[in-house]
Amino acid sequence: MTIEYRENDETRVAEIIVRGKITVDDYIAAVEPMQAFIDRHGTVKFIEVIESFHGFDPLMLWPGIKFDWKNIPKISHVAVVSDIGWIGPMSKAAGAVIHSQVRFFGMEDLDEARDWIAAA
Repeated sequence: MTIEYRENDETRVAEIIVRGKITVDDYIAAVEPMQAFIDRHGTVKFIEVIESFHGFDPLMLWPGIKFDWKNIPKISHVAVVSDIGWIGPMSKAAGAVIHSQVRFFGMEDLDEARDWIAAA
């Protein structure tokens, strides 16, 4: 599986770890518990750790857009963690157009990202 998903009901924080190419099956396996987590808590925070990224199956594009459209207002903070060069600017651009607070961290700053989310 290229997406590893964890959640903590106590802190209302979910963590997603991405490795490789995301398939439709990977997406569904992660998004179903994410949706249940959001539905349970109303407002949540996310940490997205992108260790490697080799694209995604285009069939998940529309379901992904629908998930985001429905749920972005319910996500208060997002910490994006990666050493992939283009991820930082893309995260900052996304943060400029959504209401969620988005902050980018390098892989060496994963603990700092977790601390930022915990304090939010």
